[in-house]
Amino acid sequence: MLTKSLRGKDYISLMDYSKEELETILEVAMDLKRKLALGEPHEYLKNKTLGMIFANPSTRTRTSFEAAMTQLGGHAQFHTPEVMQIAHHETWIDTAKVLDRYIDGIMIRMYGIGKYGSAREILNVMAENAEIPIFNALDDKEHPCQIIADIMTMMEKLGPNWKEKKVVMSWAYSDRVKSPGVPQTMALAASILGMNLTLAYPEKYDVDPEYMAFADKAAEKSGAKIEVVHDVYEASKGADVIYAKSWGSFLMNNEEDVEYRKQFKEDWKISKKHFDIANKKAIFMHCLPADRNKEVTDEIIDGPMSVVYDEAENRLHTEKAILALSMK
Repeated sequence: MLTKSLRGKDYISLMDYSKEELETILEVAMDLKRKLALGEPHEYLKNKTLGMIFANPSTRTRTSFEAAMTQLGGHAQFHTPEVMQIAHHETWIDTAKVLDRYIDGIMIRMYGIGKYGSAREILNVMAENAEIPIFNALDDKEHPCQIIADIMTMMEKLGPNWKEKKVVMSWAYSDRVKSPGVPQTMALAASILGMNLTLAYPEKYDVDPEYMAFADKAAEKSGAKIEVVHDVYEASKGADVIYAKSWGSFLMNNEEDVEYRKQFKEDWKISKKHFDIANKKAIFMHCLPADRNKEVTDEIIDGPMSVVYDEAENRLHTEKAILALSMK
């Protein structure tokens, strides 16, 4: 178990994490989940404070991070740019340097603020100007807290040979153009950990080439199998996990994307017909919130194959592990 290397480390991109470091987070998360179930105290961050900056709405992220800090014996502060001096044009550099004097970690949720990559630039500026760790709670490139919770859920549901199971990360229809952060981070995690991942999406919905290049290289080292297909039915055959998630195209503007995607409305809505050709015990995953009866039918998300609420719960346990390992 690697713990020393994680002390004070920013959690912004999984590209900066090794297989051993990700496995340590998952191992600690499992232990903290057991401790909570047994009522065992685990106040590893007693008197520590996490500042949380939310530039976008949140249900799971805010609630899970606040609960995580409480259960670890610390405190979480909720901030939005509108009520900080950012609203009066204080720089992110000055914001980082000041917060660094008061608290022990900064969590940031920020996406869709401008061109692709704008939010990541702000997270990197914060990291460069604060000695305390920065935690990415979703930017326009990645959702690393969500994906670690997803991996933990697969470990629990698929058993000891979970890395060999066929995991399908499928594009799904939505009226709204969303961030590609979930599929991009899943590609990173799968390639680092040595998983069997199929990315399924219609033509023109490719993920960031930088992420696929990293995944291909990491897969050579880990033995991961990363496949890309453009037919959702082909992808669903023999699947052990079907994970639905809508995301936008780099090749079109929003207006073009909204019109183009209409042709995929039915085939790329995950339904019984996809699970009929998946493995018998296949599970359904979604990071939530789901666009019901657009991304997935009620029959599936409310059915016995769905593990979406277990998946959501694991956000708490994995975030506790990330915080406990990183905050000094």
